[in-house]
Amino acid sequence: MIHLNRKHHAHVSPRLQIVLQQIVDDVVNRLGCLGALATTLENDMGLYVRASAFTVPNGRLQQVFAQSHVNLEPGQALMYLNNARHRYNLGVSAVNGVHANITNEPGQQHLLSERLYDLLRPLTDRATADEIQRELNISQVIAVPLVVQKEVVGAIMALTQDSFTNRDADFLEAFGNLAAAAIQNNYRLTAMEALERVIFALQARMTDETRVLQTVVDAVVNELGYEGAMVATLENGNALPVRAYALDDTPQILAHLEKKAGMSLLDPKSVVYLDQPRYKNNLSVRAVKGIDGRPQKFLTSEHLHDLLRPFINKPLADFAQRMLGIRQVIAVPFFVEDVVVGNLFVASRRDHFSTWETTLLTTFGQQAAAGIRNARLYHEAEEQRRIAALFARMAFSSTTAVHGLGNDLSYIKMYLQLLQEPEVLSESQKEELLATNALMIQRIEKSVTLLDNLHEPWRLTADKDVQINDCLLRAVRELFPGWQRADTAVADEAYNLRLPNSQPLTLKLSLADDLPTILTAPDMLTEAFRVILKNAVEAIMAPGKPGSLHLTSRLQAPDRLQILIQDSGVGIRPQDLPHIFEMGWSTKEGSGMGFGLFWTRDFIYGLGGSIFVDSKPGQGTTFDIMLAAGN
Repeated sequence: MIHLNRKHHAHVSPRLQIVLQQIVDDVVNRLGCLGALATTLENDMGLYVRASAFTVPNGRLQQVFAQSHVNLEPGQALMYLNNARHRYNLGVSAVNGVHANITNEPGQQHLLSERLYDLLRPLTDRATADEIQRELNISQVIAVPLVVQKEVVGAIMALTQDSFTNRDADFLEAFGNLAAAAIQNNYRLTAMEALERVIFALQARMTDETRVLQTVVDAVVNELGYEGAMVATLENGNALPVRAYALDDTPQILAHLEKKAGMSLLDPKSVVYLDQPRYKNNLSVRAVKGIDGRPQKFLTSEHLHDLLRPFINKPLADFAQRMLGIRQVIAVPFFVEDVVVGNLFVASRRDHFSTWETTLLTTFGQQAAAGIRNARLYHEAEEQRRIAALFARMAFSSTTAVHGLGNDLSYIKMYLQLLQEPEVLSESQKEELLATNALMIQRIEKSVTLLDNLHEPWRLTADKDVQINDCLLRAVRELFPGWQRADTAVADEAYNLRLPNSQPLTLKLSLADDLPTILTAPDMLTEAFRVILKNAVEAIMAPGKPGSLHLTSRLQAPDRLQILIQDSGVGIRPQDLPHIFEMGWSTKEGSGMGFGLFWTRDFIYGLGGSIFVDSKPGQGTTFDIMLAAGN
């Protein structure tokens, strides 16, 4: 399970907050409970309050809990699974009980008690808890672990003045399944959004290898919530030096370790060597050397010492591990064309890395590999055209994958929106919603497959002889799916279309016949035209009146093709015109990555072509593209 960093627990996603609040409200109203709490299990093994509902007057409830020093505000940790003082807490016992029997068949998972103290210990003492129980006339408390796909993601706890029947327990477990699905889908959605942001960030930093690696480890810690992350790269002499690291607010412990070792993490001496016997037991070396010469996909250990040996002795490493609360470390080799180029290391407070986590971390490692290759290609290439061609192809594959991730995110978001309104659903609709969870799991598995495809990022697409008119028309059809070109032989064609806002649009085509082909990837050329056409359509929609779009192709010279894309849109301001091809620049406030035209220009340059823009505010814009025939 991937969770938000513990520094951001109070800022859990509003969409998840709404779902959990409505679930506890429904528990209280349907079962007539005195109160209910929903908690999530985070990477620091803490059960954090996310939502609560009580029938006790709010002022009195706050007074009672304030007197006993119990804080049930959202974002506060109730207890920690790894804290020995908390092991007898009812919520901790319920969650740990599922942990201990995670491979067994599903059965009764809830725990009941007639003592409020069991739910509050050790937050308050026995006498205070008993006094609260008498005052509020509490008869029973219950803790229900939230489990999805054999993974514990939190717990629901409830109080009643009566007794919980078997039917009540079944109801709570059913709502627990709903809450568990919401929590898991929300966290996986958060993780995929983080990956999406990292991919686009790497595009902007593709020439700086150090910044690329730092971006990856920062995201693993700050976005995914792990205790620490490092990246080492494989260099000449089979050396693996640490190149970047990120830690979750533990500078004092790191400084202590570095002082004892006599070197820092980024010290030139902080290097392990694959071929030297003294490093053979280091986790990084074992992962890269693998079995029978084949590197491991990943390698885990319960001992931080395995990652730090031989620089840090075992007693010191074990001390640091206890202080940091680390339970598992993982080494994930990453590759370029089946050749290892480095290792991503991650430290977790959880006692295992799930399949989802290893898949996601492998993908983050591969983004580091892609960044390394991009930066090195950039510095090695001597010709701007080669740079542009390589990077345009790389970005095309990455963007396509991100769009696929975006589709999966949309489905999961729609599902979460339905979960936000359980009170308006009938019982049959709620049952259908629970049944839909299986489909959401399939959607998540589909996204895992997509992540696996990203393990070989920047895959190059094959070149072939391409007719530019075919790519232009295909780009038009992608923007206007219902449009069909008439079977006509006239030189100039005109079509009446409707924009997404129902605004009239006249499409004019002046496409020359018998143009020579160019050698390129047709999908990429289509995408380049689609980016420009999409910008043109958005510019036409801005004034809110009928517009026109004119596409022209012709032979400008025996070996030069010209494509003109002219729109009657709002135009581009003179002060903005010099910036439209810059990475990260966009006129769309609050949306848009500022990546499309940046990529399109690089792709056109990579074909040995050129692209110019002429625009007049209020009158429209013309993109003038020149391509080399045959290439």
